[in-house]
Amino acid sequence: MAVAIERVLTTSRHRLCQWHISKKAPSKVYCFNHDKGVRGLFHQCMSKCDCEYEFDHYWNEMMLKGSLHDNRWLQDLYAIRKKWSTAYNKDVLDLGILSTQRSESANHGLHGCSKATSSIVECFIGLEKLISTWRRAEFDEDFKCTQGSVDLKYKGSILLKQASKIFSRKMFSIFEKSFMEGAVGVSIVDELRSEDNSISYVTSQSDEGIDGKRWFLNLNANTDETTCSCRGFETKGIPCKHVLRIFIHRNIKHIPDQYFLKRFSLHAKKGIYLPYSPSLAHSDSNLVFRNHLMRFTYDLALQIESCQPAKELVMKSMNDLAQKVQSMVIGGEGVNKNEKDETLLKDPPRKRPKGVSNARIKGHWEENTKAPSTTF
Repeated sequence: MAVAIERVLTTSRHRLCQWHISKKAPSKVYCFNHDKGVRGLFHQCMSKCDCEYEFDHYWNEMMLKGSLHDNRWLQDLYAIRKKWSTAYNKDVLDLGILSTQRSESANHGLHGCSKATSSIVECFIGLEKLISTWRRAEFDEDFKCTQGSVDLKYKGSILLKQASKIFSRKMFSIFEKSFMEGAVGVSIVDELRSEDNSISYVTSQSDEGIDGKRWFLNLNANTDETTCSCRGFETKGIPCKHVLRIFIHRNIKHIPDQYFLKRFSLHAKKGIYLPYSPSLAHSDSNLVFRNHLMRFTYDLALQIESCQPAKELVMKSMNDLAQKVQSMVIGGEGVNKNEKDETLLKDPPRKRPKGVSNARIKGHWEENTKAPSTTF
């Protein structure tokens, strides 16, 4: 499966479920059952390290504290550390998913619509009801996103007002939580300016002392672009609390556009049917383009069905577009030269092979009409 994902889903990365690893760990490393310090270091290596150096530091400390250098299971686990530790996957957008939650959520959803004694028909009826419930919830959420702005916890913030007009309701609640944590719970320890108009910051948790964990940020004073050592934006798609703390500290009035991904915006569904999208750039995407075009026209028809002027405008535009497309197809504009010169091969005419009878083939119950003979 890992090889197939690497070849087919080139932008994805195969990883192991941390829930299953942590579930198996106590049976493979016995000191995890009674030593909370060693077990805490193991969980630190799994999901709380920001870089490879930090991972190696806590891993070596765990091996030394628990005397685990001869543990074969940990040696094999360390060899594939890139498959399960978040420290080696900070450049991938994973939204913080650490376990096989898709399977667990599917099992949880299907548990109520079928039983062990249910028939196939009852299972399909329950599945249809469940899908209709999910779609209704999605439509309700889309409707709520179009009905005005959300209530802000702090209405005097310009950054929150900007984010509320761009993010969807769910993503804005996550952004607002990160914003409040950065404003209250993050402190700036040090600030260093360089000659190339960039500023380096060192931040920490407000409730931690001198020996607490540090995060390092680098800000471009010209563009307000900021990179953080926690790589929160690269993995979750929204600015982390450390970056937002720097924005508040510098009194920045506008968050740069690169921090707003379209997939999390209010208009995420608009523009996905464009023929120049990355999903349609390959030569074998005719079926994908056809499906996207049908969905686009269907959604457009639902929007204009109650407005007669809009219907007339769409029909007139589609007629003009059809004439232009027909002239382009007939003239050969935009057609690949190799595809244009390619000769269409047809199947040869079908003919019954020699020696095969035209008579109807008898069924197995017609072949033996005689009663079986009985020998005494």
